[in-house]
Amino acid sequence: MLSEREQFRILGPGDVPLHGERREYTWYVRDGFLIRSPLRANGVELKEAERREYERKWLEQERERERRAIEREAKKAERRAEAGETAEGDPSLDEFVGRRGEPRFISEAYFLRFKFEPGNYYLVGREQLEGREVLRVEYYPSRLFGGGHGEEDREQARRSRPRDERVEDDIDRKMNKASLVTLWIDPAEHQIVRYTFDNMDFGFLPGRWLVRVDGASASMTMARVLDGVWLPSRISMSAGLSLANGSYRFEYGREFVDYRKAEVGARIRSYVPREP
Repeated sequence: MLSEREQFRILGPGDVPLHGERREYTWYVRDGFLIRSPLRANGVELKEAERREYERKWLEQERERERRAIEREAKKAERRAEAGETAEGDPSLDEFVGRRGEPRFISEAYFLRFKFEPGNYYLVGREQLEGREVLRVEYYPSRLFGGGHGEEDREQARRSRPRDERVEDDIDRKMNKASLVTLWIDPAEHQIVRYTFDNMDFGFLPGRWLVRVDGASASMTMARVLDGVWLPSRISMSAGLSLANGSYRFEYGREFVDYRKAEVGARIRSYVPREP
């Protein structure tokens, strides 16, 4: 069980608040699933009927996720059997987060489901992060956006595609060049405890005469809770853009606090990309 605080803000020129929402939730176990139950919206406590309706829809969605996950795993098992393979090792992230009892706040925390690439990591040094000595590593992706082909393969594929698709490929390539992922790793536990994504320059995007994207960033921080289990603690995202009348900023954040063991059974595990 845990509590959640969610916030969204739009700030106008001069950081004047234009719109914002604050919501509070609690998570509890019901029918073997972890249910997100709304408590307050913008400081106002929700009515019991509204809360129950939200929980009912959430439970239906979780049961549908479980059904789809079972179907996916059954098809993968069939393909492995046809190929004469046996299932071994840890499950993939997609397989893991879809299993029953895995709360959605964990799967939603992995907004960057990138694959590690060799040779694109640089050790910055040691830092202190929330009382832990961690290693800061900068990761410069080349295939975070778009396909996972090599440079020559991408160039050959680009020439054979329609013009609009070539433009999209070119934007993906430039997005990769302007992106930076920073990892904070606890070397004692081989655990990524925080990672951030920054897109530093959007000058290549079309339409800058009308609107200019000033930058975007996202961050996820883990916490060591429940007898050493690592679970999400904070998620934050922000983006800025400029129009003729000034600059605007969009901010979104979620905090997960007050982790505690429920009195009924529901297994919670953490799955996060490990140290490269």
